[in-house]
Amino acid sequence: MTRFTKIFLASFGLAASALSSIPAQAEDNVTVPGIASAEMITPFGGRASVSPDGRKIVFVGKSYGDAFEVDIATRRMRNLTSGFAHQGIMRIQYLPSGDFLVTAPRINSGRDTRAHLEMWLLRKDLSRGLEPLGEQVFEGVAVSRRQNLIAWTVIDPELKPKENWQLAFVRPTKRYVAEIAFSAGKPVIVNKREIMATLPSECSFIEPQDFRDGDSELVYSCMAMNPPGGVHVSVMGHRLNDGSKVIYYSKRGEYDEVEGVSPDGSWAAVECGAQDKPGLPELDICKLELRENGKMSLLLGGRTPGSTSDISNPVVTPDGKWLVFQRSDSASGEIGEGYGIYRYKLR
Repeated sequence: MTRFTKIFLASFGLAASALSSIPAQAEDNVTVPGIASAEMITPFGGRASVSPDGRKIVFVGKSYGDAFEVDIATRRMRNLTSGFAHQGIMRIQYLPSGDFLVTAPRINSGRDTRAHLEMWLLRKDLSRGLEPLGEQVFEGVAVSRRQNLIAWTVIDPELKPKENWQLAFVRPTKRYVAEIAFSAGKPVIVNKREIMATLPSECSFIEPQDFRDGDSELVYSCMAMNPPGGVHVSVMGHRLNDGSKVIYYSKRGEYDEVEGVSPDGSWAAVECGAQDKPGLPELDICKLELRENGKMSLLLGGRTPGSTSDISNPVVTPDGKWLVFQRSDSASGEIGEGYGIYRYKLR
């Protein structure tokens, strides 16, 4: 749900040319559709999550701004967080219960707040504001479609308040799986357990993305930092029952960040792109078959010649018929910022 490459290039002084051209090619004689083939849901916002019934989309208006929910059919929109004080919303996701899982800071101290975020619960009736879950989190959270099961990464030890947040990608981290429940009327984290105590040798950092196979497997993005060969991002899975790993797609020099997994778990939408100049990779969206060394193919083109606009953060609707994503800009000063929510009818 983030673009890691710029961070590592800056941190290690690598040449941007270390990353090669886009990894996936369209099938022969097939024209890959672009954003013009998609339907705009909102003209602003990003980091979308689709409701369990597929009828609504929740998203952040901007980083550290308010969170909104839009009805897809009517386009009726409501601000979910304007009724109470908060320090700015970074992410918001639906839980299977209909409540919301929110990532937000307790105190917003500026750009490095991104390394000091916490998880909160927001009830679907908006009756209580943000309720703390007592857990820090760095970057995205994987949320099950079946139960209030989540997986996340934390920086351990925590960065100091004035340290650059990007250092989190090269500092020690831990990973956890847990459930969200209620005790005495308050939301709590239960059955918390550490996973992947030692990162796979291929990974310097991982970001949990989604569950599959009856919640027995966690799909994640694996960041590899191997100078002088450069950075690459690959798609991997962690089997929760025995701790084994599976490599779905990994090619040195490529940027392939997994996002939403299809409802049946057979494929995933992946941010795929080239980085042949300094800055962030300009992204398309690819489809990856979730089998060992699976096939990657272009699904939706996001790049426009002469422009830094692209598309990112794709998720698949619960019925498997639509792709919901955001318009992005590789030149944005805020990594991961969205500039409009779109949906595309899958073939």
